[in-house]
Amino acid sequence: MNRIATFAFVLTAAGCLRASDFAVTSNDSAKKIEVACVYYPHWHRYPKGDEWFGADNWKQGEWAFVKDARRLYPNHKQPMVPYAGYLDGSDPEDMAKEIALAANAGIDVFLYDYYWYDGKVTQEESLEKGFLRALNRGRMKFALMWCYHERRDQFRPKLGEQRRMLMSLAHTKEEFLGLIRYSAEHYFNKPEYWRKDGRIFFSIYDAPYFCSKRGNDAGRIKAELDEAREIVRAAGLGELHFNAQGAGPRLADFMADCGFDSLTDYNTSPYHMPAETTSAMRAKGEWEIDYRASFPTVRRRWQEMSSKKLPYIPNVTTGWDSTPRCRLDEPYPWRILDYPYTMSFTNNTPEAFREILSEAKAHAENDPKKPEAVYINGWNEYTEGTYLVPNNFDSDGFLRAVAAVFGRHPSDEYTYVNPSDKALYTVPAAKFENVAYGTHPKQKIDVFIPDNKVGPFPAVIYIHGGGWSGGAMEDAIIGASLKHLLERGVAVVSIGYRYLRDVLMDNCGENPPVMGCLNDCEAAVKFVKAHSNEYGIDVSRMALAGGSAGGCTALYLSLKNDNSLGVCSVAPIIAQTSMDPLEMQRWIPDITYGGSAFGCRDFGEWLSRREDFLAYIEHISPAALARHIDAEKAPVIFLQYGTPLANGEKSRDPTHSPVFGERFKDLCLERGIQCEIGYGGKPHFGDVFIKLADYLQSKGKELKK
Repeated sequence: MNRIATFAFVLTAAGCLRASDFAVTSNDSAKKIEVACVYYPHWHRYPKGDEWFGADNWKQGEWAFVKDARRLYPNHKQPMVPYAGYLDGSDPEDMAKEIALAANAGIDVFLYDYYWYDGKVTQEESLEKGFLRALNRGRMKFALMWCYHERRDQFRPKLGEQRRMLMSLAHTKEEFLGLIRYSAEHYFNKPEYWRKDGRIFFSIYDAPYFCSKRGNDAGRIKAELDEAREIVRAAGLGELHFNAQGAGPRLADFMADCGFDSLTDYNTSPYHMPAETTSAMRAKGEWEIDYRASFPTVRRRWQEMSSKKLPYIPNVTTGWDSTPRCRLDEPYPWRILDYPYTMSFTNNTPEAFREILSEAKAHAENDPKKPEAVYINGWNEYTEGTYLVPNNFDSDGFLRAVAAVFGRHPSDEYTYVNPSDKALYTVPAAKFENVAYGTHPKQKIDVFIPDNKVGPFPAVIYIHGGGWSGGAMEDAIIGASLKHLLERGVAVVSIGYRYLRDVLMDNCGENPPVMGCLNDCEAAVKFVKAHSNEYGIDVSRMALAGGSAGGCTALYLSLKNDNSLGVCSVAPIIAQTSMDPLEMQRWIPDITYGGSAFGCRDFGEWLSRREDFLAYIEHISPAALARHIDAEKAPVIFLQYGTPLANGEKSRDPTHSPVFGERFKDLCLERGIQCEIGYGGKPHFGDVFIKLADYLQSKGKELKK
């Protein structure tokens, strides 16, 4: 999306647009396919929520359901943890994070679920206080989707019991026109409001219900829409574009007679699958459907709708899983089908989503009625399993899929969220992005190549931290260091790998589970070496680096089997240099880290079972490997930690204690392994990379001699 400074909009004194500002130029061959994504505004506190559910229970919207959701079946992606944290949609700073991530991935529009009941509106804070007050709101557009349905309590209801009514529609013309007047005053006049072909885009879900409450009288409905259009014209805001959601092939042409301008669907869920298929599955106790099995239904819908009078905006759904809205005490599989007790999609990987999203774009491009948009559900429908946001199961794979199909905005930047501090970072875009070295969604690499320089380049392969249980390919350390390395002519490769939980879910027999993480990283390094010519990388000047557990992994890979990977140098930052619980306790008496890597509940269990794991400890622990490696084959080691401890001082962060580095350095020097240690804390974590870059460049000079 273009930044706000590039828009040729003229603002009135009130900061709103005049009708004269909407001169429409048409160049059909040059038009891009826009991406509109559903935004569900239920992740904040609001008055009606307090009234309906109690103030103490509704402080964060539905986040409580996300946090305590249960894993009910193999590969069930619950509980989902968003990398950016449990954001408050009504907070403009939190919303600015969402805008930055969405816009950079190529999403043009947030289509807001909007709840208007006879002059009473609810959940509008996310739009009015969040989006419209975010400082970067000019990077995206927004539009309204009137949720034309009765508001019932579907939030952990009892299975099979009637749902209480929360808000009810009046089903009158006055209700509808009141919303149009309110929107003209509050939303349609904003420069950020989405205009399709110069017309204000307004969607109604569900349009068949809207029409049925008007007697399915096409003339009456058209007159009502025309009256709404006249209200907007009289306000000097131009024309309205009415989008009808949920009208299938049977009603599609009727919607044209009613005066609608385009069609789309809200989503694709198991409800849309062939009934005979889903009924037969439930009869056998099967309540999960492979995500790709829905693709024939989706494609058939696109084709059927494309033959109708109105343009149809193809819809792509990222998944479906409404189990977080189900009661925790209800046995699974459910005994009856009764929303939110529904079937779920499983195996909804970013790769599968990218495949169907690419087809949706091609369909929109080739449709002679030129819908010129693709509709995604959704950005943040967490409790229905339809979301794009970076998370513990998919990393930012869904956003990368959107970017791969529609392009980044701007194209030369990559914006991501660091899971540990929830902050956003923007770095130069990778030359080779999201390259798969394995089949799991997290088995990916990014390759960053220096601009305006000639290779082959020395390379730093970076492994993120997170206790092998979290983190992302790019983190705060990369965010602070990447440009420095690229400017010094050093290529950078960031590695993604499975978390411990992923390894256990894969049930692939890797024991202890940390071996799955280590094996992934080794496979990634070997993949980079095998493709070094393609990337322009000089493997004789290849270094490993990492933070925390990633630093421990980097040490492991560079020391194992007498440095069989041929690592030139290694730069571990705040790394654990031993994975022997007894040695760790001797070095740092209050250490509690590491048990989960070996499948133990805690450090105490790991220590008590040390003998059971001794062979693995000797194989994995950097300290053990340093004691046995041929010193002449060892890489040069640059360690980095925070502030050194004074005599007798206890570390406030035993997991990242500088004692790890000091004891390891002593061990290395005894063995004749070149090892240095630097200090300085987070602002200085990039220092070690500068030292590493200088060393790699000096190696290049030696080779030239």
